[in-house]
Amino acid sequence: MSTRRDYFDLFVLANCVFVLTGAITTLFMTPGATPLEGNAFGQFTMGITYLAVAPILVKYNRETLILIRRNWSLAAIILLAFVSCLGTETPAFSFRRCFATTCATFFGVALAVKLTLEQQLRLLSWLFRIISILSLACVILFPSYGITDSLEQEWRGVFGFKNILGVVMAMSVLVEWQLPTNTRWAKALNRMALLLSMYLIIRSDSITPLVALIGAFLLVQIYQFATLRLGMPLYATVVATLFAVLLGFALVVPKSEGLAALVGRTTELTGRTEIWRWVIIFIQERPLLGYGYAGFWTESASAAIERAIGQHMYSHNGYLDTILTIGVVGLSLAVVFLGTGLKRALDWSAKGDPGTRLWPLAFLLFFLLYNLTECTIFMPDLQWSLCVATVAGSDLTLFGSEAVLEDELRMTTSEAVSELRWSDKTLDGNTA
Repeated sequence: MSTRRDYFDLFVLANCVFVLTGAITTLFMTPGATPLEGNAFGQFTMGITYLAVAPILVKYNRETLILIRRNWSLAAIILLAFVSCLGTETPAFSFRRCFATTCATFFGVALAVKLTLEQQLRLLSWLFRIISILSLACVILFPSYGITDSLEQEWRGVFGFKNILGVVMAMSVLVEWQLPTNTRWAKALNRMALLLSMYLIIRSDSITPLVALIGAFLLVQIYQFATLRLGMPLYATVVATLFAVLLGFALVVPKSEGLAALVGRTTELTGRTEIWRWVIIFIQERPLLGYGYAGFWTESASAAIERAIGQHMYSHNGYLDTILTIGVVGLSLAVVFLGTGLKRALDWSAKGDPGTRLWPLAFLLFFLLYNLTECTIFMPDLQWSLCVATVAGSDLTLFGSEAVLEDELRMTTSEAVSELRWSDKTLDGNTA
């Protein structure tokens, strides 16, 4: 990137990432509020941020259309979600929430068409480093905000909730783990950022992102050793890993209460299993298309769960929540999209840019594991935007080498010429 316009676009994208993390902006909101729950400041900030991203999509309109065509399941999810809003008890809220998620989705598209995966990693790295330093400073200088009022004294830094600090720092660790470092200074900064991010995760006492991070790390290491280094077939690696996981569960379950108490949790996963039981009951009533996007938790149907649990909740499982809102049809489309992403990630690990060859796989595994106890699938969340950018950006047909393009492009002559030009432009940008 060498022109003023390119630097401005980079600033816009960086600003959008920063705003989507929720850092700092929560200082100006009512305690516990989010941008989508009637907070005027949050809605205004997000609106201006997304409007600034729009010109990038207009500038790369042809590339954007090609990318959407090659990720048809993503477009289908958006269409299904908007249609489902018509059947909710609060259509205005559902439309607003769906529109915000669509904007977050197209932000991920903008990242993919504007930046290579390595450029995305470098952008994320510096932003997460700034946020981690600000969070540490907030805890030291303004402990009344940076530390929760609970007895555990959990850190939340420049965020409204400790769990948000935990997941942002988990993504920071992922980025630093996969970030290419070519100089001693870069390696030193990388190691310090890793240590600070891990320290903040631990002090936030947020278990879900930590477990998802460890799980993604172990799975990537197994894949790298067994399949890439030893040449073991992928199916054999998967079967062996599943067997080891099942064996581990069999050994852990009898001691689950003791292990849960060791980390300050219960075997009910802090009430999540009770929520899941209720959610499954309501899913059975509308399994095909669900209750409408973001509709269930604002409808009278959710009152029974809230009375049973004792507070306003959400599904705490991305897969169950997807079925609850847009049904089995919606989850099937999400599985197609994520499955396509995993296939591309595996192909990228073998044929893609050597500097980022394991990043798509590492991030998608983290995303899939995190959604076992939290919800970020098709949500107005930075994690979903990065998921879209990763799945789209690891498409070898669009962003691969010339050799890969010759092997994989099987289209009409006009389409092939159009996409080869785009790939050449991307390759030229990498060289620059």
